[in-house]
Amino acid sequence: MQDYDSPKGYYYVHRKEPSAPVATTVKHSDIYKDPKLFYGTLIGYIKTHKPLCFTQNLFKFQNEKPTYLLQREGGKIVLPGSQLKGAIKTYMQALSESYDEENKNNSNKVDLVNSITGSMDYSSRLLFNDIIIDEKKAKTKIIDGKQQWNQKLENRYPSIRLYSHNDHEDLDHKVLFEVLPTKTYLDFEILIKGLTKVEMGLLFLATGIVPKYMFDLKIGRGKNLDMGSVRFTPLKLIQPNKSFKNTRKVYAEKELAQFIYSCGNAYLKNMSEANKENLNQIIEDSKRSDGK
Repeated sequence: MQDYDSPKGYYYVHRKEPSAPVATTVKHSDIYKDPKLFYGTLIGYIKTHKPLCFTQNLFKFQNEKPTYLLQREGGKIVLPGSQLKGAIKTYMQALSESYDEENKNNSNKVDLVNSITGSMDYSSRLLFNDIIIDEKKAKTKIIDGKQQWNQKLENRYPSIRLYSHNDHEDLDHKVLFEVLPTKTYLDFEILIKGLTKVEMGLLFLATGIVPKYMFDLKIGRGKNLDMGSVRFTPLKLIQPNKSFKNTRKVYAEKELAQFIYSCGNAYLKNMSEANKENLNQIIEDSKRSDGK
């Protein structure tokens, strides 16, 4: 892996491109009848290890300083599912053979990640619910921060930029952030629509929940600052009966951990050495994100 000289706050991992585009498609009807495809809902919680801010550039001036506000709808704090999906997609790309973003609208260059998360010719097989937060249960706070970027980021093709849990940029222009503080717990739900066991393994690895390969992710605003470190914890996986009867299978506790580990291993068996190196680098950087 080339050692790039980059500003503090982020680092680069190698992007390994596929030798050929994804050749198979999943028909909508197969999602519900093919026994090799999984359909269900992953439910769990997210714990913040660093202050978390997510916003659509909403801000106000407080004490003559611009203050970035958390996103709200109807009086509730909302973490859009699209932001979670985008963050996890980046880790999926780092852990798989993926094309550069320049090819994301090229129907002839569809990689495994875009075939799962959606592209021009592929509907998404992952849906992330918005996280609705009751301010009475999760209090926010205002913290001092810095302007997010002090320079234009250089394109490091063919690498992928990830954000460090340990290092952060020291910038000049001060701003304020409204955040969810550390040790805040958020419930999440991910709807899975027709993934193979190997594809499930990639999703689980990229979410940092595979036993022996766990790590924290960076999400939200200020990832290059000392913000946005979170840990996903799965609680149960609900698989409805494909005939749409009332019966359903629920994976939880030990059975859930075994299922996640089995899917992760199925993916790891065919994982390239470059992607394994990326995984090791991500895990190593994550080790101190909660003060460990």
